[in-house]
Amino acid sequence: MAKTLTEIALDEALADSATLEDAAKKADAEDIPLVVALVRHAGVGEVALVAALRRQTRVPVTDPATVALDTDALRELPREVCRRRRVLPLAIQIHNSGPRTLHLAMADPTDQVAIAEVEHHTGTSVRPTLMTLSAVEELIETGYRGFVTEVMKRESRPVYGSKLSVTNAPAHVVASPTTSPHHRVSDEARLDTRHRALVRLLVDKGVIQESELEDLVRKLLKGREDEG
Repeated sequence: MAKTLTEIALDEALADSATLEDAAKKADAEDIPLVVALVRHAGVGEVALVAALRRQTRVPVTDPATVALDTDALRELPREVCRRRRVLPLAIQIHNSGPRTLHLAMADPTDQVAIAEVEHHTGTSVRPTLMTLSAVEELIETGYRGFVTEVMKRESRPVYGSKLSVTNAPAHVVASPTTSPHHRVSDEARLDTRHRALVRLLVDKGVIQESELEDLVRKLLKGREDEG
């Protein structure tokens, strides 16, 4: 049976029993992962913890400096889940048969509850990779912020032909009925209306917060002023 994070910390002399017990109580009281309590409250070194986990679990270590975030992978998991579990989707791998594989950066790859939640949410088979707690937390914020920015920029691009208008159409041309199977209400909406709907959807799903959106808008507006 695979060892737990507590057992590994004891085996590697990263903390004594009393410290681990206090950390476990802290994790339960604040509803945070045990690895967070060990690093932030018990003072266990991140680098030492990653080294110990690598030796005991044989899970590969990923250098955060080499990570190229994949928007397809980020789309699989809401940021709220990543923040709560301290995990980050790095890449999604599709197979000819069987479930897809999600490469997942984790501060604690022994956290089976987190892995089970991610697999249930995404319908994938998780393949964990090790990363320090602070690196995972930082990449969650920068990764999802960049993901939202890319989505917003894509939606703001004008559709080819959207500014064209037709007047004095021939009498024999009959408009398609609104009950057409291909008709969508969103097609009739103005671009700014669709953009606001997209932003509201992202906020509701926890991908971006209102405060982060405001910061991003200010930066974009300032960039336009500087260009002017």
